[in-house]
Amino acid sequence: MLINRLIAALPDTTIKENLPLSALCTLRVGGEAEIFAAPASIEDMRILFDIVMREGCPVYILGGGSNVLFPDGKIKGVVISTSNLNKIEWRTSITADIDAGFRLPSIMKELREHNLAGMEFAAGIPGTLGGAIAGNAGAGGHGVCELLDYVIAVESDGTIKTWDSSEIAYSYRKCSLSEGQRVIVSARMTFRGAKQKDAEVLESYLLRRGSQPHGLSNAGCTFKNPEGNSAGKLLDECGCKGLSAGDAVVSDMHANFILNRGNASASDILELIRICSRRVYDSTGIRLEPEIKIFSPGFCV
Repeated sequence: MLINRLIAALPDTTIKENLPLSALCTLRVGGEAEIFAAPASIEDMRILFDIVMREGCPVYILGGGSNVLFPDGKIKGVVISTSNLNKIEWRTSITADIDAGFRLPSIMKELREHNLAGMEFAAGIPGTLGGAIAGNAGAGGHGVCELLDYVIAVESDGTIKTWDSSEIAYSYRKCSLSEGQRVIVSARMTFRGAKQKDAEVLESYLLRRGSQPHGLSNAGCTFKNPEGNSAGKLLDECGCKGLSAGDAVVSDMHANFILNRGNASASDILELIRICSRRVYDSTGIRLEPEIKIFSPGFCV
C-alpha cells in the first residue's frame, strides 16, 4: 500500500490515514484525506512528492488553509501540507530565506522587529508564504511575487529547482509557478528599510481588513475582482447579501464573503457560490472567477 511505502521512506514525516480536514481550513468544512502527509524537511518533501507522482494518484497541496474549500466525503489521494516547513533565516539585513509554510502574519512580525517594509499590503492576510506566492496574494495593486528574488520548488520529476524572479510571471492573483505540478518549498525575499509613511500605509490596510467580517468561519474573498471592477460591489448591487444555502450565508457586512454559520457543508458553500455567480452574470453579463481554491481531483495547489 502507498501509505506503508511512505511511512517506511519518511520516518520523520507526519503521515496519517483518513484524517478529517475541516479543522485545517478556516471555513471549517470538508471531508477527510485518504492520506495526509506533512514533510519534516525540504528533502522529505522531495522524496514524498517523487513517490506520490510516480504512483500517479491525485495530489493536493495545503498551506495555511485560509483560502481553500475541501469537498465533502473522502478525498482520494494525498493531501500534502507545508506546515512543518516553517523557518526563516536572514541572509542580510534586508534579505531572508523563508520556508513555504511560514505564515504571512509571522513575516509581518519579523519585518516590524527588523524595521523593514515593502509588504504592507499583506497586513491582515492569513495563510502561508507558499500559498501566497501561488496565488500572488496582496492588495492595492501589489502582490507577494514582486518581492521575490527566487523561489525553490520540488518539481514533478522529483528534482529541486530554483526559479529566478525573472523566470516567474505574475499578475493579479496569478503566478506561473502554480501552473503545472510542483510544490513551492522556499523563497528568498528582499525588503527595504521602513519609513514613516510605511506605517501610515500599513495602518490603512489594517483599517480595510477591519471592515471585513470577523467571528464566523470564512475563507476570505470568495471571488476575484473582475478587471476594472469590484466583486464585492457587484455582488452587493445584485442583492447577494444575506443569501444562504444550508448553513452557508453571504455576509451582510461584505458581499464577497461567504460565512459558515456553524454547520455548513462544502456542498452548501459551493451551491451559494453558484447562486451568487449566476445572479451577477444574469444581471451584468460578468462572470466572476472564484478566488477560493476549490480542491478537486487531480493536482491542486
